[in-house]
Amino acid sequence: MARFNEILVGRFNRALQKLFAIKGGPPSAQLASEITPNIQMFYGVENRYIESWQRFGNSTSTGTPLAGNRAAWRIRNPAGSNVVAVLEKVSIFESNGADSPFMFYNSIATVLPTENQSNITGTNMDSRGQQLGSTAIISTSINFGLLGSGPIWQENIPLNTNVEVIFFEDQEITLPPGSELTLASNGVGVAEGFVVSVWWRERFLEDSERT
Repeated sequence: MARFNEILVGRFNRALQKLFAIKGGPPSAQLASEITPNIQMFYGVENRYIESWQRFGNSTSTGTPLAGNRAAWRIRNPAGSNVVAVLEKVSIFESNGADSPFMFYNSIATVLPTENQSNITGTNMDSRGQQLGSTAIISTSINFGLLGSGPIWQENIPLNTNVEVIFFEDQEITLPPGSELTLASNGVGVAEGFVVSVWWRERFLEDSERT
């Protein structure tokens, strides 16, 4: 029998059941009769999994670009994946030469021009989760030409220096299905490659989140 104000999103109930080892039906099957919910369930990365999040990481070198071109790195969430990815950590290490790379966000995910590395998936950072790689895909290019418009971040990075992009939770970057994040070197030449390290989490979208 349906309940009044019945909760149809199941992952929070599953999290409560696993966290407190509750047997039987859903421990929180419906909302209060008034608007009184208090949702604050994050209590440490070790509990991301019981809320149906999978955590991944990867570190990839773009390689040295061709003369007259730029190096580029991209992480994209394929269209139709029904998965949302959230970037928790993005760091850039300039190992070849000083640069001031740009970061671009695009709501239409495409492959990089002339990819030299493609279809790189993340390493699972919780052994309780899936072991076959992430939904989000990383690729690099050493033949990236013109820069796009509207970068969302840029910073001067000296040689042999590591720079973090994300410091706080509000700076985490969401990648819904069909979106991408791209880092591209500013300088054009043969020495502007870099290494990008990224951590992110993924989960399936609920029906109510798809629009």
